[in-house]
Amino acid sequence: MVLDALRHDHELLLLSDNECRSQNSGQDKDAHPKRGRLRKWLSGWKFTLSLASAGCIIVLSFNFGFLFWAVARDRLKKDRGVLYEGDCDRVRHLNTGLHLLINLLSTALLGASNYGMQCLCAPTRKDLDKVHLQGNWLDIGVPSLRNLFHISRERSYLWICLALSSLPLHLVYNSTIFSTTAAYSYTVFSGHDSLGTKSQGELVLGQMNEEYTPSFERLYEAARNGSLDRLETSECINAYATTYQTRHGDLLLVTDDVNTTNHYDMVGFQSVYSPYNSWRADPPHGDPYAWLCPPDPDGSCSTYLSNIRSQAEKNNWIVYGYYGNYSVDSCFGKRLPEHCKLQYSLPLVIVVIIANFVKAAILCYMAVRMAEVPLLTTGDAIASYLSQPDRRTLGRCLVPGGRVRGICYTGKVPSRHYKAMVYEEKPKRWYSVVSYRKQKVILILWLIAIGACVFLLGLGSVSDGVEVWDAQFGSINAQAMIKGDNWPTTLIGNTITANIPQLIFSSLYFIFNGILTSMTLAAEWSRYALLRRGVRVSWNPRFAQRSSYFLSLPYWYAIPLMVVSAILHWLISQSLFVVGIEAFDLEGLRSPNADLITCGYTPVAIVSAIAVGVFMFIWLVGLGFKRFASGMYLAGSCSFAIAAACHPKYDPNMEEEDQDLDSPEGIEFMPLQWGSVPVQGLVGHCTFSKGEVNMPQSQRVYQ
Repeated sequence: MVLDALRHDHELLLLSDNECRSQNSGQDKDAHPKRGRLRKWLSGWKFTLSLASAGCIIVLSFNFGFLFWAVARDRLKKDRGVLYEGDCDRVRHLNTGLHLLINLLSTALLGASNYGMQCLCAPTRKDLDKVHLQGNWLDIGVPSLRNLFHISRERSYLWICLALSSLPLHLVYNSTIFSTTAAYSYTVFSGHDSLGTKSQGELVLGQMNEEYTPSFERLYEAARNGSLDRLETSECINAYATTYQTRHGDLLLVTDDVNTTNHYDMVGFQSVYSPYNSWRADPPHGDPYAWLCPPDPDGSCSTYLSNIRSQAEKNNWIVYGYYGNYSVDSCFGKRLPEHCKLQYSLPLVIVVIIANFVKAAILCYMAVRMAEVPLLTTGDAIASYLSQPDRRTLGRCLVPGGRVRGICYTGKVPSRHYKAMVYEEKPKRWYSVVSYRKQKVILILWLIAIGACVFLLGLGSVSDGVEVWDAQFGSINAQAMIKGDNWPTTLIGNTITANIPQLIFSSLYFIFNGILTSMTLAAEWSRYALLRRGVRVSWNPRFAQRSSYFLSLPYWYAIPLMVVSAILHWLISQSLFVVGIEAFDLEGLRSPNADLITCGYTPVAIVSAIAVGVFMFIWLVGLGFKRFASGMYLAGSCSFAIAAACHPKYDPNMEEEDQDLDSPEGIEFMPLQWGSVPVQGLVGHCTFSKGEVNMPQSQRVYQ
């Protein structure tokens, strides 16, 4: 089989001699140069970059189209426009659907931007030669901040612009569209159910503040014209035991505990709930449905709801009013139109469009003008160093990337390092390719993120609410609203606050993706010791070469990771979100002074986000304990260590001047395998080769 493979390689090399020469010289001798260039462009990194820029342009067109449509259909008020006004359930569903769409668009933009950033920070062969000459190294195949200090100034500036343009997407994109809840104040009365059949002169009003008399008169008129909804006791409790009343107004509790059938008392008054007022108030005054509570409760009203519902089922529901206690048989609620709104913020949309435009412009510029060919994958680097070996890396065929990094942190790699190294055949674990520093960083950031989630859950526990744990994703609950005198009251301030977790997760994802990419690259690297195969390149694959993965991550890891990331972004958006309330007074008129903007949170969504985050972390740790396929030394993403594996004609037992160290022409296009090659002496040598190789012997020295 080895002879057959060598014969095949030899024939392939002969057939492709002219093409290999043109590849090395940079001159395309295709009979149809335009068609050849087009084929090369369609299969290379430039094509992927063009797809990324096209994706940005499509999202930009969508955002522009949305802006023009939204501004044309509705007049702005305080830089906000209304997309829909009416049924609150429909607003909630539309809001959820649009936020899923926003997260998809955001994921597409960030994915395209990340690819552009990786192309920018990926070194060229010229960059690597310069850095290696200085006794240093660069990262290949993984996102790297280190590389920014060694690439051209233009590429560094473009990388920074792409990174900065991602901040608005993390901080405000999710809040460009938001819902506002229309909340009514109402008054609660008690009396007989024959209110609508009596003349106004027959009615006897009990002790009642004069300011609430108009409310009773409006309730009376509603009873006369049939616009009251009759509610059973359980329906009544469910309809009014809500943080914000969106469908009903004034309420009549039907009871026999009044002096006569014509006598009506005032039971209580409920204004539009404000967490800032409840922060300073003792229960029940800080509750959104205080009239349902027993007098002097020990906690919030929500803790008593299960008991109140149980009483209602037994026809034993008692309401404690200002002037007496009432056994309630049923209720009549005043039906009101719903005015919930789905809105957008013009300034935030403009900020997102600017960020989107910057990304599209930079990616288009890169696709058209970027002439330097970056080494995006380890396969690119292997092909480059096999074509033109880097003699500075001679004699280091077993130096792992981690050791090179350690040398460079304390100084520079020595110009010559001929000390042979012993081969250890036991495969290492995946986590060994990740530096201790990166392990500490991701652990600390993960603990910070989990700690922030636990803090929010702690706020929910302090509020002692029970129904807060039954709330739907993104729903408003009095016990799950952030309170405090120093909390921001503007839309922009709350928007940034609500989206800080998105930024934290994106930072975590960046590091997470880098670590996973490093481990999978090392796993593929280790398989070269067992299998003969072509290298993965980001340009046009030739002969045995293979096309690279998007962002260097295998699809069976990349696709699930992107799906889980999108789900987690959505869960985070439902965990901490902007709450907007438009208040209406007792007459059903707008009361802007009672409007509210703050942040709410959903404990169930937080727990779900924690569960997904912990699963991702455990999954990464679990992968880290896998063993590599072979004991091949781990170059990782270290350019110096990769280059050291690409000297197929070197013999450490001979003087360097006496050797022809140039690689066989066209070797980079052939199926390759790493291993020990025949040498004339005791010190072995390991390299990538198209010829026959053997597995290195344990405890033997190699150089």
